[in-house]
Amino acid sequence: MCEWPNSFPSAQRNLSRRTPCTETMHTTEELDSTSFEYRVDGNEISRETVLPSVSSDDRIGVVMGRGDEGIGAGNLILSYVTAFYDHLRETREGDFFEYPDYYTFQTTSDPAEYRMLDIYPDHKSVSVEPDAEQLVRAINDRAITTLAVPDISPVPLDVDRITLQSASRRIDHCYLYAPDGRLSSADFSICQPRQPATDWFETTIESLNGDSTVSIPSFGPDDERIVQQFRQISIEKALERLPV
Repeated sequence: MCEWPNSFPSAQRNLSRRTPCTETMHTTEELDSTSFEYRVDGNEISRETVLPSVSSDDRIGVVMGRGDEGIGAGNLILSYVTAFYDHLRETREGDFFEYPDYYTFQTTSDPAEYRMLDIYPDHKSVSVEPDAEQLVRAINDRAITTLAVPDISPVPLDVDRITLQSASRRIDHCYLYAPDGRLSSADFSICQPRQPATDWFETTIESLNGDSTVSIPSFGPDDERIVQQFRQISIEKALERLPV
């Protein structure tokens, strides 16, 4: 069942950092709209109830401090990626081979590659100085329309007025995610089968440099499905949660 219980053991999987991946995965071969389940208060609902429709012009941005934190938004990313490919199937004639204009913004000098989640080519995983002005400029420069930010303590936003106006004019939807997938006061949850997504998450972690170990959260107690929780927030609240 695609739900979190009140409590469960914090099972994690330790991974040794290995050589970054060299192959891309076109997720359209593995996922479709039936791969995802959406729930509010334990009740299954349609995607359209909690997420907007997707067009080929949408630009998604996922902000994170460490490169591994964005895995907590993995179900949201893959839901959008799958909806993007569904849109192409509906609007294009014949085969296609292209990637959505989705980005990660990582305030670290050791950015992870999110190519296995079809954030590709790798220049779309952007390393940014941990400074609010620089982060919002980077988001603006890529014309982001939907923004996901981590569940961290809010801080007063210190950016130029013109920078803020540009972001406010263009960004239509903002979501809060938790790096471990478990969000307090969540609006909704997204779940999908553990495979092949777990393999993609692992490869993303393996793209990090260094020789220390990292942990991938359990993302729910279900052996068969990954569960992650989210909350829609205003752009003002989203920009107060930038990892600076």
